[in-house]
This record gives sequence, structure tokens and C-alpha cells, in this order.
Amino acid sequence: MNTTISINKKTRNLLKEYGKKSESYDDIIRRMYNDLVIRDEVRKYLDETEHVSLEDAIEWTKLKIENDR
Repeated sequence: MNTTISINKKTRNLLKEYGKKSESYDDIIRRMYNDLVIRDEVRKYLDETEHVSLEDAIEWTKLKIENDR
């Protein structure tokens, strides 16, 4: 089921610039949301761990997100 949200034309243009050719606005927003979730989880993980490589943190975060869904 779809819904309509109102956004400023400048915001719409920013979404267009950020998006890839075949992406809908919904795709762009979901990709942005997923990127933010991953960044937040990486920050949490780094705060809990004294030493970890960025690659390990990213891999751990991807696995955690998959398991949380």
C-alpha cells in the first residue's frame, strides 16, 4: 500500500541527485535508512570494543542486522 508524503522541491531534487537511475524515491529512502542503521550499529560496536578493524565492524554489523530482521 502506498502513501503520499509532502517534501520541499529542494529536498526532492536532493533525493534525485542521490539516487541511481533505476531507483524510486522509496528505494532511495530505504537505502539511506539502511546506511544510517549500519553506521549507528558500527558506532555502537566500536564503542563497546577497544580494538577492531573497520572491516570486522562492518561485517559484524551486516550479520547483526540480518539476524535482527
